[in-house]
Amino acid sequence: MDRAVWAIIYDLPEEGRDEYMDWFHGVHIPEKLARPGYTWAAHYEVKHPGEKFEKIAARLNRTDDPELASGAGFIALFGGESTRVFYDPSPAQLKERQNEETRAMTGMRIQAKGFILCEEWRVEGPDAGKREAPDVMAPAIQMGRYDAQGNDEDLQAWYAQERMARVAETPGCIGARKYLVATAWPKHSVLYEYTSLESREANYIALEETEGTKRVHGYLVHPPGSPLAASRIWPPQNA
Repeated sequence: MDRAVWAIIYDLPEEGRDEYMDWFHGVHIPEKLARPGYTWAAHYEVKHPGEKFEKIAARLNRTDDPELASGAGFIALFGGESTRVFYDPSPAQLKERQNEETRAMTGMRIQAKGFILCEEWRVEGPDAGKREAPDVMAPAIQMGRYDAQGNDEDLQAWYAQERMARVAETPGCIGARKYLVATAWPKHSVLYEYTSLESREANYIALEETEGTKRVHGYLVHPPGSPLAASRIWPPQNA
């Protein structure tokens, strides 16, 4: 069972992108999955969030600290049995051991930010049966990161009593996972899985219109770019 995720959010230049993708999908991901405790991997390309959600996202509170900004073009996700998997060895230790090719390829990443996430709990959506395999993430995701500014108990109660119950009834939703961030700011993260970005755009907005949601959004603070909507590029869809 996977209970942790190592997420890397970054951009890439146009030049050399195909070479990077060949390496990342054909070399780097297999190397990661060969390590003890790694359970799955997924790679996503960030897409336009949709006109309806873009209007909602514009109302969210954000920090303008440039040190907290990440790229906003790609999301790499690695599942692990627990956060211990990603600390033994740690990302910094792995970086010290990189070979020349890995150093060159990872050096192409722009504004790369890595986060190790500890899963608190998850729910299944009405389309959970459309998951391709137990260890394959959905074709589309929405990933948010945010700080509750001391309102953590209220935030967690809202997730437990309202948000996830509604997610479990949202058409097109495969599931959702609530995380705590182990080594970075902000403290909280959530990952929603959808059958497609189109189903997300059509059905997610209703989740944003409740009084509880408006209250929570009043105190949440997001880093630049959060939340991100993305489509899976590895494993290939419909493979």
